[in-house]
Amino acid sequence: MKENSNQTIERWGIRYTGIVQGVGFRPLVSMCAHSLGLTGIVYNDSHGVYVEIQGPLGALQLFLDAIQEEQPRLCRITSQTVQPLTIKDEETTFSVEPSPLGEDVSTFISADTAPCEDCLKELQHDKRRQEYSFVNCTNCGPRYTIIKSLPYDRERTTMNEFPMCEACLAEYEDIEGRRYRAEPNACSHCGPRYTLYKPNRTAVDTVNVWNTTRELINEGSIIAIKGVGGYHLVCDARNDAVVQRLRKRKNRPHKPLAIMVGSLDTAIELVQISDVELDVLTGMERPIVLLERNHNSSVRLSSHVAPDNHMLGVMLPYTPMHEVLLPSDAAWVMTSGNRSGDPVLYNDDQAFNELGEVADYFLVHNREIYAPLDDSVVMVINNKPRFIRRSRGYVPEPIHCESIEATPILAMGSDLKNAFALNKGNEILIGPHIGDLENASTHETLEWTINRYENLFSIKPNRIIVDSHPQFFSSHLGEHIGESSQIPVVTIQHHHAHIASVMAEHNLIGPVLGIAMDGTGYSPDGTIWGGEFLLCKGNQYQRLAHIHEAPLPGGEKAVSEPWRQALWYIRNYYGNDIPYAYQTWMENLPKGWEILDKALQSTMPMIQATSCGRLFDAVGSLLGLGMIHTYDAQITIALEALCGEEKGSLLDYNYDGKVLDFTPTVQAIMDGVVQGKSRAHLAASFHKTIAIAVCETAADLMERYKISDAAISGGVFQNRKLVELIYRTWHVGNLYMNEAVPANDGGLALGQLWLGSQIR
Repeated sequence: MKENSNQTIERWGIRYTGIVQGVGFRPLVSMCAHSLGLTGIVYNDSHGVYVEIQGPLGALQLFLDAIQEEQPRLCRITSQTVQPLTIKDEETTFSVEPSPLGEDVSTFISADTAPCEDCLKELQHDKRRQEYSFVNCTNCGPRYTIIKSLPYDRERTTMNEFPMCEACLAEYEDIEGRRYRAEPNACSHCGPRYTLYKPNRTAVDTVNVWNTTRELINEGSIIAIKGVGGYHLVCDARNDAVVQRLRKRKNRPHKPLAIMVGSLDTAIELVQISDVELDVLTGMERPIVLLERNHNSSVRLSSHVAPDNHMLGVMLPYTPMHEVLLPSDAAWVMTSGNRSGDPVLYNDDQAFNELGEVADYFLVHNREIYAPLDDSVVMVINNKPRFIRRSRGYVPEPIHCESIEATPILAMGSDLKNAFALNKGNEILIGPHIGDLENASTHETLEWTINRYENLFSIKPNRIIVDSHPQFFSSHLGEHIGESSQIPVVTIQHHHAHIASVMAEHNLIGPVLGIAMDGTGYSPDGTIWGGEFLLCKGNQYQRLAHIHEAPLPGGEKAVSEPWRQALWYIRNYYGNDIPYAYQTWMENLPKGWEILDKALQSTMPMIQATSCGRLFDAVGSLLGLGMIHTYDAQITIALEALCGEEKGSLLDYNYDGKVLDFTPTVQAIMDGVVQGKSRAHLAASFHKTIAIAVCETAADLMERYKISDAAISGGVFQNRKLVELIYRTWHVGNLYMNEAVPANDGGLALGQLWLGSQIR
């Protein structure tokens, strides 16, 4: 240090880590330095952002305070370290320097986000960027989907193919502007652009691509639109014929279709929106939000958009293209551009090949999508946002976890709703939603994305965690990676990992009562679990209680065909004296059901399961809501929808300290059907009974084992009615639930990784 005009002059080296690249952090540093008359340098590097800054001590302290107070919209500083340096007398300016290369990366990047207010204004009024569908600045726009490698500079993104024009370059170098060092900066003169094509890749001759596309959608066409993370299939949600045609072409007969509306006013017409839901819907992440229908809406949607569902998946425009294209009163189906069950398509050649018989036209831009991203899905339960799917808008931002050891681990997740996890110290990077690992295409996407994360963030795992199910592709892939890399592979029980995901989020070491309710999970003795009460502490667990066992007639077929277990409940209760109501029900069973019926009346052994998910499915089937699933949890969703505003009554159940038996509950529901009682009342009574029984069982176990904290996780707890009933009924200790990851298998990898880090 030295004295200068009675002021102490110092030079500091400042290291910032976290999400500090690609978010306007260097411009902020530069602007603050210039405004305070400080000299020095700033650059991105493999660890984050590094600053050397020199000037009077008071001004340096003001600089630190300003950076913390004025963090950019997308920024998240996880650490700031300062060390004194030798003063450079010859330095007279502050400059942004190029990023050094060749080091292992230990920084993070932000997620892709919706346009900021300044960019939206430009879309409407700016001469150079009016209706320009790639407008962005340091506060918004694409990140993860365009970045090829770190440090984050234009040359290492897919924007490198678009050299900036003089005007854009001037903005890029303007210290006072919001596009200072904005790497995706572009305008209509130099940046990417959209072209409308026919399925044979012939360009449509049009004066205005937006007007033509809108007209085609209004006339009943299906358009494959390339967005920020992949293709969507788009059509008018008010048009019955086109929605049915889309379902047929995509082979998606019943699963709800998400819609995008052109404005918040249109959303308010269609659905009921609470304050919390409004915050999620309008946030910069812009996920699909599952919202209760407004039954008094003046906007008529096709009944085929979300059949037998009390909720709609709604999103607002989240790219400049959407803002330009959608009229304010639009309500358009906007579903993933893929064949049902496959990952979202993002490569142009593949999209034309695979969607050529699905879409009537293609609206395509000429910027490469380097990494695909499907839409995120969120639902508000008990006044808190809960993920159904964590992807665009949130990935790859890390989840901080104090109780994770520093050793790098790869957790493979599940085969359903797959998402993997990797960690760098206490920061956990959850992979994007991959989907169900049924097809080779999803296998390839999973492998490619794991490699991308490892390379992008310079992570070399020294341990791999897999689910204990012997048939999971994710487990086989993890074992293969472990064998080829010569690192150990650890298996973790499915439901233990579900509870551990909650423990990781809320920094709970235990003891914790874990209540895991889902479809099916492999147990240590080879049976099927799915309704478990577990005592969890550290990486250990003990099964304290479970719901009753019921067979899965036909094994795996019973998962997609709930009528099989429903038929067992009928035979188990009524024997050969089946009431007329269920004789009629049996007449609608699929062909060949008589063979299974005979087996049910014999002593033939069957797979037993304590599955709460299968219980919901069976009850839904018994109430006439369907025999076969065409998508996951279809009948359970219809069962929740059936409840409506009904309060329900408490039905019989048994609990002996080890087994929570809902067989009497199912029998009471069947008797209610036979007696002609309201199906809505019976559905609500079932939900109420499950909630009260779970709470009473938990209270007993927590008192007996002196536990003060409980955690619920698993796909069953995505049933909003059930969870809200549980929270209202809960009366012993603290209750925790997933918030940062889905409660379904999409959050499993977080629990796997946390448990893997506890192993010494």
